[in-house]
Amino acid sequence: MEVIGYDTPTKWSDKGMNWNTPDPTNADYVMAIRQALMERCAALHASVNGDVLRVSPWQPVSRKTVEAFVEQIESIAGRFVNIEWEDFKDDWSDFPKMWTYADLVKERNCRLYEYAKCGSLCMNGGDWLKQIRNAIDHLTVIVPEQVYGESISRSGSIHDPPFNQSIGDAMQQAMEKASVSRYAGRFPSSAYAWSGNTHWCWPMPKDEGDDGGGGDGEEDENNRNGYCGYAQSQSYRIKAVRNWLLGAKPAVFAAVLTEKPTGPVPYSQQLDTSIFDSGGTGFRLGMNWTDPIHPRDPFDFEMLIGNPDEIPKNSTVPSSEYDDRGNAIKRHSTKRGWTGRIWGFLDYGVEGGFGFR
Repeated sequence: MEVIGYDTPTKWSDKGMNWNTPDPTNADYVMAIRQALMERCAALHASVNGDVLRVSPWQPVSRKTVEAFVEQIESIAGRFVNIEWEDFKDDWSDFPKMWTYADLVKERNCRLYEYAKCGSLCMNGGDWLKQIRNAIDHLTVIVPEQVYGESISRSGSIHDPPFNQSIGDAMQQAMEKASVSRYAGRFPSSAYAWSGNTHWCWPMPKDEGDDGGGGDGEEDENNRNGYCGYAQSQSYRIKAVRNWLLGAKPAVFAAVLTEKPTGPVPYSQQLDTSIFDSGGTGFRLGMNWTDPIHPRDPFDFEMLIGNPDEIPKNSTVPSSEYDDRGNAIKRHSTKRGWTGRIWGFLDYGVEGGFGFR
C-alpha cells in the first residue's frame, strides 16, 4: 500500500504560504498554526491541548479544531510577557505585564472570537486563520524558570575611627576579596552596591579644669568623633538558562529598576542623605533595560547583573544628636550607591528562537 508523506511547515513562509490570503482548504495553514502552538507550549514546558495534537493534514478542519486553537492560546497567553506595555504604576508594582486573552483580542487583527462558524470555514478568504496567526505572533517573551551562574558579594566594615579612615578602610576591606558562590534558581530579584557611615561617637564634654588628656596637656585621642564605615555589594554572573525548546536560541535580557539606597546604616536610627550612584554599571535612576544577549548556546554565555568590582564611595559626613553630657540621643547616617530590583526574560521572537514568528 502506498504511503503518502507530508512535510510539516517549520515557519510561516514555508511551502509558499501567503498569509495575506490564507487558503483554509490547504492543510499547510492549519498545520503551521498547530506547530506554532506546539513550540510555544514547549518553551513554557506546558501541555498541549489534545485536540490541537490531533490536527492532521489528512482530516478536514472542523469547528472543534478552530475552538481548540483558540482555547490553547487562551490557556498559555498569561505566561507570556506583553513587553510593549508601557502604562505602569509610578512605583512599577504591576511590572511586568503579562498577556491576557482580553488584552490579546484587543490587538489589531487579533479577533480570535470571530473565528469561522460551522459550514463557513472557507468564507472571507480564511480571515480567521490570519487572526489566529497574528495573536500567536504576540506570544514570544517568557520569564525563565531557571538560571545558573555565580553570586558575587562584597562586604567591609570598620568602627570608630575618623570619617575618612572609616569609609576608606571599609571600602578597602570590601574590595580585597569577593565571596563567590554557585547560583541556581529563578532569575535573581535584586542587586546593589553602596557604602555609608554612621556617626557613632563624639568628644565627651570636659569637666572644669580637665584638659581632656593625661594631665600633660595632650588631647585624649579616644575622645573624638568616630564613625562606623560600611561597604557592601551584591551582583550576579548568569552563565546558563533553562530552555525547554530543543534547538532554540532565545535572546536573554533583563529589566533593572534602580533607586537610591534606603534605610539607616547599621547602628543608626536615621538616614540623613542618600545619593544615587550607579557605580560603573551604566544604570540610570529608574527603569533600565540590559542589551539582549543572543547566545549560540543557552547553556554557555555570560550576562553580568551589577558590577562586582566597584562600590560607590560615600563622602557625606553624618552628624548625630547627643546631650550635653555626651550621651547619644539619635545616631544619624549617610549612604551613596544604588539598589535594584531585577526581572529576567527570554525572547523567542528572534533569529534562532521560534520558527513561527
